[in-house]
Amino acid sequence: MSVSRKERIAGTIMGSLIGDALGVGPHWYYDLDTLRQDYGDWIDGYTEPKQGRYHAGLKAGESSQTGQVTAMLLESVAEKGGYDEDDFTGRVDSLLEILDGTAKGGRYTDQAMREVWHARIKVNKPWRQSGSLASTAEAAIRVPVLAGRYAGDMGACYDAITANVILTHRAAETAGRSVAFGLLVHALVNGASMPDAKQHVMNGLRDAGKSLAMPVPAETVEYGFIDDVLNVTWISECAKDPAIAIEPAWKAARLYGLACPLASLMPAAVYFAARFEGDFESAVLHAVNSGGNNMARAALTGAMSGAVVGLGGIPERFIDGLHDSRQLLTLAEQVAEAAE
Repeated sequence: MSVSRKERIAGTIMGSLIGDALGVGPHWYYDLDTLRQDYGDWIDGYTEPKQGRYHAGLKAGESSQTGQVTAMLLESVAEKGGYDEDDFTGRVDSLLEILDGTAKGGRYTDQAMREVWHARIKVNKPWRQSGSLASTAEAAIRVPVLAGRYAGDMGACYDAITANVILTHRAAETAGRSVAFGLLVHALVNGASMPDAKQHVMNGLRDAGKSLAMPVPAETVEYGFIDDVLNVTWISECAKDPAIAIEPAWKAARLYGLACPLASLMPAAVYFAARFEGDFESAVLHAVNSGGNNMARAALTGAMSGAVVGLGGIPERFIDGLHDSRQLLTLAEQVAEAAE
């Protein structure tokens, strides 16, 4: 059965938020024996963090702080009808004002957002100069909202994503890779297969008069992200190659790396989304059960898998169990409608 673009847009947005919330409980277990002791042999749904761990106090199905910021972007785009940087940053400023700059000042505040907090709250830098040099995935996790909203316009998609990414991540390589991820999602919501996504991106940017590079004004450099786009083809082909066996499949995350850099997380997420193409549950749960920064990995996987299967391909229990799911779903559908 064919999946409409509206379904794919809603699917990628909800898939990212679901992946994030699924990872909140078992986040950052690098000792997988301890992960299994705390959560059993296979995590198959939302869980609460254990006392003393990173997101302690959150309930099963609640979002991390990264998920909160993604929801802020979603709400802004839905209400404004498109990307309005001042509106979005105003919402994030409201969050930063109630934080204290420490990891535990609100919902767990990661390194990138702690550095943004310092730049905005302590130093009062303008947003375009406040991005972190961290190599993490927060920007990549939220840009599927923009890839969905501008699914019909590659040029506008590129402009919105590049502008949004540098607000929190100004290291050229990380910013460029985050843009590449957003453009990959743009390809998927338009029905491209993962191996063919590179052609969609390259042709779309060429036709829009855009470069295969990410401008990073804070560093006065450009990062050419063509290799990040090409990697999607190679990894997705490997995931389908019977001669390349990774069993059990969750161990692919160990191959690419369990830590926080987007350079490790994105390839593993591509692997899971490609290996379990058409099976949102298997793709996202393998990302969750693989340990390390499984929360970010699952959010990236959920965005890609949701774009492939569409909203209707996401198990209802994942939607029902997500905190504020009805409101988020309404916003996602509004963004999908605006893209048509």
